[in-house]
Amino acid sequence: MPALFNGDTGDMPIEARMAAIALKRERYIDGSLYDHACEHREAVERSLNNDMLRLVDNTKYHIMYASPVTDSETSIRSLKTRMSLTREEAATLAALRIKVLEYENRNAEPCDWLISFDDIRALLATGAGFLTASNDEEGTARKITSIVSRMRTYGYLAPTEDDDMYVLTPLVPMVLDRNLADQWLGSGAADGSVPADENDIAGTDDRMTAGMEQDAFDFNIDDDRFNEEEH
Repeated sequence: MPALFNGDTGDMPIEARMAAIALKRERYIDGSLYDHACEHREAVERSLNNDMLRLVDNTKYHIMYASPVTDSETSIRSLKTRMSLTREEAATLAALRIKVLEYENRNAEPCDWLISFDDIRALLATGAGFLTASNDEEGTARKITSIVSRMRTYGYLAPTEDDDMYVLTPLVPMVLDRNLADQWLGSGAADGSVPADENDIAGTDDRMTAGMEQDAFDFNIDDDRFNEEEH
C-alpha cells in the first residue's frame, strides 16, 4: 500500500494524489500534473467521482479540469459548484475566444497567445459591444481592470512579467467552441447581451450560461451565494 503518513489507508500513489488534489483545488491542470493524471487516470477519476466530479480532458492542449455532476443526476452536492456567467463575462469570454482563433489560424503555440490591456479594451468596445464610449477614462479603466481580474480568476487569462500583458490560456477554446463564440458575438454585439436558445440556462442577478460550463473553484465564497447561482 502506498501509505504517505501514519494511518494512511489510501491506495493512490503520490503522483495520482497530487493530480487529483490539484483538479479539485485549481481551475485546471496542465504540464507534469496532466501527465500524472494520464498515467493514473483510473485512480484519479475514481477519486473525483467520489466527490461527485467528472474529469474533462482536452488532449489537443493537454489540460484537464474537474466538472461537477449536475443537480438533475444526483441529490448529493458536488465538491465544486457550477455557476452561471454574467452577460458581461460571457461576452468577454466570447471575444477572447475569437482572439484565440486568430492565433490558432496562425498555428501559434499557446504560450504565444498574448493579449494586452489595450487589446482587451478594444475587444470590449467593439466585438463584445458592452463597453460604450465614455469621457470617464478612470471609470472605464476600473471596469476593464475588474473584468480582467475576473477572467484571471476563472483561469482564462494568465499574468506575464509585463503588468499590462496577459496570456490567453487553452481553457478558453476548451470551454467555448468557435461556433458558439461566433453566435454570441454576432447576435449580442449590438446590445451586449448573450442570445438565448434551448441550451441557455438563465440565473439570478442577470446571470446565464449558454452551452458551456463555468465551475466555481473559490471555496471561500459563502454557501448561500452558491445556492442562489447554482443551476
